[in-house]
This record gives sequence, structure tokens and C-alpha cells, in this order.
Amino acid sequence: MLKKVFAIVCAVSLLGACASHEEGADIYGNANGGWNPDVNISDLKATGLTEKFNDNTTPVVYFKLNSSTLSADAKDALKTQAQWLKDNPRALIVIEGNCDERGTTEYNFALGERRANAARRYLMANGVSADRIRTISYGKEKPVAVGSNEEAWAQNRNATTVAY
Repeated sequence: MLKKVFAIVCAVSLLGACASHEEGADIYGNANGGWNPDVNISDLKATGLTEKFNDNTTPVVYFKLNSSTLSADAKDALKTQAQWLKDNPRALIVIEGNCDERGTTEYNFALGERRANAARRYLMANGVSADRIRTISYGKEKPVAVGSNEEAWAQNRNATTVAY
């Protein structure tokens, strides 16, 4: 009898281990479709939705120097993101605020946070639920373009939306 129970437990465990979770809320979310509060942003891994989001939207919006004001181009990109997110209700996102290398670390972390929050507010105003969005500021710590010139600085002044 004990062998039979052990065999059943093993079989159930094996089937559970084979289950695939490729969609946002299945991996990182809660039963209500929002972020699981125990998920640490630094532990996130790309999912199938990450690539789909990148293929169907413009995931990066850019800002002027020392600004967190959304341009018309940024608003257009965020509208497309909002529509994609409404069409994919299981997707969760993190908006990463970034800055160029100029300014203090503290200033740039605060500016990156304002940029991420500006994008977040715009997505929410366009119908994306707040519990599907997390934000983080990287300040000047994660530049996408290396260089100390206007071209590199302009690329690093952004808010990047990553879907999970």
C-alpha cells in the first residue's frame, strides 16, 4: 500500500514539473491578473510575451534633457503599448526609467523614477490596470549607449517597458 501511495505522489509531482508557464500572470502574477507582491524585479526572466511585446510595440520612449514630460511620439508609442496590453490581459509589465550619465547618481535615480511613472500614468489613463504595472529607476546605471556625446545621451534618456 505504501508503495502505491509513493508511486501516485511521484506521478503527480512529475506531471506538475512538466507543466509549462509561458504567459505573464502564470509565472509572476496573482489570481487576479496583477503582479504577485513576492516577485522581485531583479529576478524576472523574459517570457514568450516579452518577445511578442517587443515585436508589436515600440517598447522605448525617449525624453529631453532633465525632463520627464512625454512627447507626442512617446504618447503614440504608449498608446500602442496600452492597446497591446488590453489585447493581452495576462501580460504584466515593468517600466524602467533611465538617464544619461550627466548629473549626480541621486538626481538621476529620481529623474528615472519620474520618467517611469510618467509612462505608467499614461498607460493607466489609457486603460491598463495599475496592478499590472511595476516601475523601477536605474538612473544612469544601465546605459544602452556608451559614449559621452549627445547621440549616446539621447538614447539613454528613456523609459523602457518590458512585458512578462
